[in-house]
Amino acid sequence: MKHLIILILLMLSAACGWQLRGSVALPAGVKQMHLSSEDPYNPMMTELRQRLLAAGVELTPAPLGAPYTLAITEQNRDSRVAAVGADSLASAYEVTLEVRYDILGPTGEAVALDLSSSVTRSYESDVSVAGAGAREEAMLLEEMRTELAQQILRRLQAEINAAEAVRRQPDS
Repeated sequence: MKHLIILILLMLSAACGWQLRGSVALPAGVKQMHLSSEDPYNPMMTELRQRLLAAGVELTPAPLGAPYTLAITEQNRDSRVAAVGADSLASAYEVTLEVRYDILGPTGEAVALDLSSSVTRSYESDVSVAGAGAREEAMLLEEMRTELAQQILRRLQAEINAAEAVRRQPDS
């Protein structure tokens, strides 16, 4: 009986559209995609690659044959002092990550151009502990890249859905 109840709850949660936090379901027709950047091995590209693979998307080595290409055109990281302590030393920092990207169709036509996603976070730096600020910033950057990848994939999902809807409309 216990197993039956668990099975029913799982079926109900799947039927209502519930999904794990942070997961993005791309349209069913998107089984393959090409991911491009000047530096394909930087941490942001690694995060995007992992997210796409987790969504069940096969990444193609070239844009030919892929229905869509996510082209990362620019990545920026900006840090600034957010607060100064009584000792005139920086006590808090603000970090911003921004990614600019294009979404292209199978023949290289523009689906959406010059899109931008960004994440800004702040953290406090403890000057009394050597290296604490650098460790804090490294952990923060990893979390920011995860959030930024999720933002990009949600935008990708919306743009692909819009492009597919336009493609399905009969010509008037």
